[in-house]
Amino acid sequence: MKKGFSLIELLISLIVISCITAAFTPIITKKFSSGVFGGGSSGSNGWSDDCKDISSDCKLCFKGECVMCNLDCTIDGQYKDTPSCKCLPCTDKFGSNCTKCESDKCESCLDGSYLDNGNCVDCKSKFEHCTKCDKNECKTCETNYKLDNGKCVPDCTKFFNENCTSCDELTCKTCKPNYDLVGNDCIANCPIKFGENCISCTTTACTGCKSGYKLSGNNCVADCSRFSSSCTSCTISACTACKSGYALKNGVCTSCSSLFANCSTCSATKCNSCKSGYKLSGSSCVVNCAKFGYYCSTCTATACTSCSNYYTLKGGVCVESCQSKYGAACETCFDDMDYCALCSSGYGVLDSTGKCKSCSIFNKGGVCTYCEERGCSACHGNTSTQMDSNGQYKVYCVSSSTNTWW
Repeated sequence: MKKGFSLIELLISLIVISCITAAFTPIITKKFSSGVFGGGSSGSNGWSDDCKDISSDCKLCFKGECVMCNLDCTIDGQYKDTPSCKCLPCTDKFGSNCTKCESDKCESCLDGSYLDNGNCVDCKSKFEHCTKCDKNECKTCETNYKLDNGKCVPDCTKFFNENCTSCDELTCKTCKPNYDLVGNDCIANCPIKFGENCISCTTTACTGCKSGYKLSGNNCVADCSRFSSSCTSCTISACTACKSGYALKNGVCTSCSSLFANCSTCSATKCNSCKSGYKLSGSSCVVNCAKFGYYCSTCTATACTSCSNYYTLKGGVCVESCQSKYGAACETCFDDMDYCALCSSGYGVLDSTGKCKSCSIFNKGGVCTYCEERGCSACHGNTSTQMDSNGQYKVYCVSSSTNTWW
């Protein structure tokens, strides 16, 4: 037994009905005009072609309702209501969610509802917390909810925190790895996330450490300051390194100056460098006499006590001596040191620089032991002095045995 029409059969039926209506409308209208349905324009049987009381667009009516209306409803959201021959809102007939319709069915709906057999059905009536859907599944959800296989389920990260992985609207049930469920909160398991010595934290950082440890970035490291302010590296039980100027001795940072007098850097067993004004001598710091001048050879911590050769100590300072300025043969010089005053034996004849010259320049056979600019004035042994052969007033040492010049 055939239960219904196919789409093609339905279309053919509609075309036939339309053709019949188009063919017979003029005849029906004419019959009304000639009074066939009741005489004149309004028959006593209820049919009439005088329908202006209903609408100027109504061409045929029956007992106060239009049955043929020449009206086009072109505005979206309206449909042609033939009995009243008016354009009426779709929402009046199909509810507030209908946005487009025909007289017998809704054709489109607002977001938040879907079309089902010509009617708009609210998404939330079929899918809880759904804001947009079709007949089969939800497409978008309310705030704090997310889609899961076409349904809206609680978004745990919004209801609770970003580390909650499963929940209902009232309770967080599970958390991400390395987080513990405390009440309805997922709290970071600090030792797992930031190391065994971290005891308090946020989701991104360690905020507190065990006793004996301190924060360094997001890590808990041994707090070396509990051993001393000079300890720079340590384990939980002992200091292992000290800052400059200190040495680790018996587990304690001890200043170099207390281990070795006047020492600035050291190990536990020896000084490596000394304070300013001191120098290293073996493993000890001694006064650096150079601080009193380059020529100071011995000193105390406060003063120079002796000077190097050809320098003399004057007012605690090494100053140039006669020998340093005029040579080793100069025994004394004037106070202002601008000229040598006395030369040692075998020297004399001061030149233009004020230095002593050897008397050997006047030897002619003997040894001149003291001389002046004009000649030898003292000879050694069997020698005597004579004028030179040129009659110059130059005295030379000559041998008394030969009494001859060289």
